[in-house]
Amino acid sequence: MIRGLEHLTQSFSLTPENCRFYLSEHQLLMARIQKEEVFDNRVFIVLSFPFETREKYLSVQDEHRDEIGMIEDLNLFDEDTVKLINEDLNKRYFAPKIQHILKLTERYGSSFWDCQTDYGVRSFTVKDTYKSLIRIGEDRLFVVDHDGCRYEIESLKALDKKSYSKLELYL
Repeated sequence: MIRGLEHLTQSFSLTPENCRFYLSEHQLLMARIQKEEVFDNRVFIVLSFPFETREKYLSVQDEHRDEIGMIEDLNLFDEDTVKLINEDLNKRYFAPKIQHILKLTERYGSSFWDCQTDYGVRSFTVKDTYKSLIRIGEDRLFVVDHDGCRYEIESLKALDKKSYSKLELYL
């Protein structure tokens, strides 16, 4: 069980019975929700626990980022809806996976990274490197660059020795 769920369960629960998700003609995620009144507009899906789960406690927000309701369990929805929401989440939470650290240098408090990722070679800058590395458990790491883009190292143990030695100073 995920800690800190008490406030989430008080939110308006979105279920297949009271909402439907679809794409607009411009490929934007839309929702038709029956609450006190009908809401039929663009929505944004935000993970309440992005490092723990993608299927539980998804916040559905309007264009002002105000929460409309909460999907407590995505798996209650039909396969097409799950696919639609997962495609939207993949765009929002896009994080190339770092496979090798080719070069990592530091200058004036910023670090400069050249990495081989599952999307090819990426070069990026990280300000305040120590604060921009987010450790998830013992073995997983997220790197947030100065533009807010995220990169993931799925397993520190799986990194080759050269890559790990470049990163070790910051861990």
